[in-house]
Parts: sequence; C-alpha cells; structure tokens
Amino acid sequence: MTLFRKALLSFILIFILSCSSSEEDCEKTIIVQYGFTISSPTGTTIIPEISQVLDCDFPEPDVAETIEEFQRLNAFSYEVTELIVIPDTGNNFSSVSYKITISNLSDANVKGIPYVTTRINNDSFTSTSANTSNCLELQANSSCEITYDVESSLNLGSLTSFEIIDVNYLITQ
Repeated sequence: MTLFRKALLSFILIFILSCSSSEEDCEKTIIVQYGFTISSPTGTTIIPEISQVLDCDFPEPDVAETIEEFQRLNAFSYEVTELIVIPDTGNNFSSVSYKITISNLSDANVKGIPYVTTRINNDSFTSTSANTSNCLELQANSSCEITYDVESSLNLGSLTSFEIIDVNYLITQ
C-alpha cells in the first residue's frame, strides 16, 4: 500500500507542477475602435468595432485628458466679400465659392483656426478652413482672407440653398 501511495502522490505532484499557471495564459480583449453608423442623404456607412486580444500584463492605457474648448477671439469681425452659388453648372455639378475677410481687432498677435458655419439645404455645418487658409496666424489689428471654391456632383444631392451663418476664430495658442 505504501508503494501505491508514493506512486499516487508522485503522480499528483507531477500533474500539479506540469500545469501552467493561469497567469501565463491570461488574456484580455480591448476595444481599439467602437463601432458606429453614419447616415446621410447619400447613404449609410457602418464602421465596425475593432478589438484586440492582449496579455493580461499589457499595461493599461493612460486616461485621456479632457480637451478644453478653444477660446474664441472676441475682438474679431468678418465680412463676406463674395458668395457665388450655382445649383447646376450644366455638367451635372453644383458649385459654391466664397471669400471672407476676417479681422483681428485686438492689439495682440493670435494663432488659431477660422471656423465657418454654413447652412446647405436647411442643414447646418461647421467646418474649419485650416487646410485651405493662410489665416492660421493673425497679426494684431490685421486682416486675412478665407477662400473656398468647390464643385460637387449632383449625384450626391442637389443644392437648393446655401448661406453663411457665422464665422469664428478659435485660438489654439
């Protein structure tokens, strides 16, 4: 009987030592991108959720800091100097172009981004002019011109109305 106990004890000991610990096999799944749906008059786009499996010892990401809303330049004015809207150019396109003169009325130089809010077919849109503008820096008591000129296919939707609602200058530094 003692031989049987020794063999059984040896078998149990070898079995326990040969099993890998659960910490080594530990995995967790993180979401890299949440899924969402974008619906527009031209159709629906579904962005799927993307997840990734990581080891449990992978460090947790830093908590994202809340982005404060940019301060608006208060000593600021704008004038729409040109607005041309052509609902149908004759080649199945619509065309919108405008020029807006923005002015820094303060005694300080500022760096920022001009934002233009427009209403197209009774829907409001706010867009930045950062990529097409040389107005990312305004000297004290100076002006700058934002230009916009875009043609869009009528296959995406017809242009029935267009208006410039507001222009703001958001200070980034």
